[in-house]
Parts: sequence; structure tokens; C-alpha cells
Amino acid sequence: MNRDTARIVADALTWSRIASVVPITVFAAFGLKWWVFGSYVAAAATDGLDGWFARRAAPPGYDADLDGIADLVLSFSTLLWLWLLFPGFVSKYWLPYLPILVALEIYMSHVRIRHKRYGVPHLQFGRFAMALFFFLLPVLIVRGDITWFVHGVLIVAVAAKLQLARAFWTRSAS
Repeated sequence: MNRDTARIVADALTWSRIASVVPITVFAAFGLKWWVFGSYVAAAATDGLDGWFARRAAPPGYDADLDGIADLVLSFSTLLWLWLLFPGFVSKYWLPYLPILVALEIYMSHVRIRHKRYGVPHLQFGRFAMALFFFLLPVLIVRGDITWFVHGVLIVAVAAKLQLARAFWTRSAS
């Protein structure tokens, strides 16, 4: 496969992940957990596939980190779906995780806008945290509310965001 075709496939997979938010939200709103499960697993699989194609592709012809935007959209949508599918989830797990995650994301978005030349670092721990976070919804659908697992996933997510924020801080301070 040539590099231009690989870029087209990678971008199409990323856009499909972004577009999948709409039907998954509809399924979650109607409480169709198994439809959410199947659609969510398919959307999460595009994250790995688009990365595989992107590593073989020509550089994108734009400055935006489309994959990062798709991950952010899917992450925040996952929180919405958890709220829709599992009554009491947000109130049970709100503090301290979600305010910290939102504050860090606002900070990093500000740095990304202000210092476009830095790009977004893709740290290994962040990739692990994102993969683990994408397991949260399917595990809850299949196994129910496993308190230790949810706390573990959210702690890892906060730690990864802190590491990324530190990387942004180091870059912007220099």
C-alpha cells in the first residue's frame, strides 16, 4: 500500500471513530447496553487500526492532531455513556477524578492552542492509560460495577494526564 492511500485509510478510520459517537449515544440513551458494547468495541478498534496505517502513511497535510481529537471526543463521550447506562456512576466516582481530568484537559488545550509548534507528545504510559480507559465501559457492561477496577482505571487516567501536562509544562516553559 502506498503512503498516500495509507494516510487516507488512517484518516477515514479516525473520522469513523468520531462519527461513531452519535449512534453510540443514541443506543446509550435508550439503554441498549449490548448495542453500545458492540459499537464501542468497533470504535475503539479503529484507534489501533488507524495508528497502524498512520505509521505507514505520508505525513498529514494539516496541523491538527486528528487522532488526539478523536481520542478526546471518545473519552468524554464514554463518560456520558457511563452516566446514561449506569445510574449513580457519576455521583459515585465524580470526586476527585473528573474535576482533575477536566482541569488538566483545559490546561493542555490552552497550551496546544498557544504553542502550536510543540504538537502533542504521544507518551507510552498515555497510550496504556487510553487503552485501559477504553476497557472501562465494556467491562462494566459485561461484569457490572467493579469498584476497584473503576478506581484503578481512573487513577491511571489521572496519572497519565498529569504526565502529559508535565510534558506540556516543560515544553512551554522552555
